[in-house]
Amino acid sequence: MMTWPFAWPETLKLKGPLGWGLASLACFILFLFLTFPYGPLQNRLLTELNRASGWEVRAADWSMGLPMAIEWRDIVLAGPTIGAIPVEAVRTTIGVFQAFLGRLVIDYTLQFPGAAQAGAGRATGSLTAASWTLRGLVVVKGHLQQMDLATVLKPYVSRGTVQGDFMHRWDTAQGVHAALKGEGTLKVEIKDLVVERIAASTSSIPSLTFGRIQAAIACRDATCDVTELKGNGVDGSFTAQGRVTLRQPLQQSLLDLTVTVVPGAGFAQKASSLSLPPFQPGTPLNFKLVGPITNARVAL
Repeated sequence: MMTWPFAWPETLKLKGPLGWGLASLACFILFLFLTFPYGPLQNRLLTELNRASGWEVRAADWSMGLPMAIEWRDIVLAGPTIGAIPVEAVRTTIGVFQAFLGRLVIDYTLQFPGAAQAGAGRATGSLTAASWTLRGLVVVKGHLQQMDLATVLKPYVSRGTVQGDFMHRWDTAQGVHAALKGEGTLKVEIKDLVVERIAASTSSIPSLTFGRIQAAIACRDATCDVTELKGNGVDGSFTAQGRVTLRQPLQQSLLDLTVTVVPGAGFAQKASSLSLPPFQPGTPLNFKLVGPITNARVAL
C-alpha cells in the first residue's frame, strides 16, 4: 500500500476509483502540457498572421505559460504604409480538451502600451480552427477595450479611443488571401477622435475633430458594406454609407462611400484647402469618397 511522507487533511483524502481517476487526469494534463508542441505552434500562428494581414509580425521573445499558454513580449506589427505598431504583450491560452480532440481553440489577450487605466488598451477574444495546422475553417472573435488609436493608426490619428466587437471567419483552403474572402462583422464606437491631414488626390483633407463616431460593417467575399457610419463633434457632423472593396495590402482597399456632411464653423474654414464650392455652416453637403484609402478622391 502506498503511503505519503506527509499527512493529508481528512477533507482532501479521496479513496477508491474516484481518487485514482482524478490522479490519472492530473497526470494526463501534466503530460499534455510538457509534450505540447509550443514552438511549432507559435511559429505557425505568426506565419498565418503575416500571410493573412500582409503585415510583418515580429516578437522579441516568447515563453510557455500556465496552464497551456503561449506568451509573446515586445511585439511589433509593421505595415507597408502605416508604419510600425507596438504591442506590449500577447498571451494565448490553448483549450486542453479541444487540443486532445485535434481542434485548436485559443483565447487571446493583446495589451497595447500607454494604457492609463487598468483593463484599457487591450484586445481580447478567441481563435477557433478545425485543426492545429490551421487548415479549413478559422473563426476569430474579439472585443476592443478602450484602445488608443493614436498608437495603432499613426500618423493619420493623433488622438482617440475605440471600443467594440468583431467577428471574422474564413476557409484557409481558398488560398493565400483567404481571409479577405471570408465573412464577418465589425461594430465600434470611437470617442475623442482627432484625424490629421490625409492626402486626397491633389489636395488633402484637413485635420478634423470628432467627439463620437459609431460604425457598423458587414463583410463577405472581399466586399464590406458600411451599414452605419456617423459622427459628430466641434467640426460638425457626418453620415456615410457604401462599400469598401478589400485589397492586399489592406491600406490599398477601395472606398466607394456616399457622405453627407453638416459642417460647423470650424470645418467651413478648414475646407478651403479642398476643391469644393463655398458652403455655409449648418448646410448639408453631399459628396462621394472613392479610390484607395490612402489616396481617396472627393467628388460631388
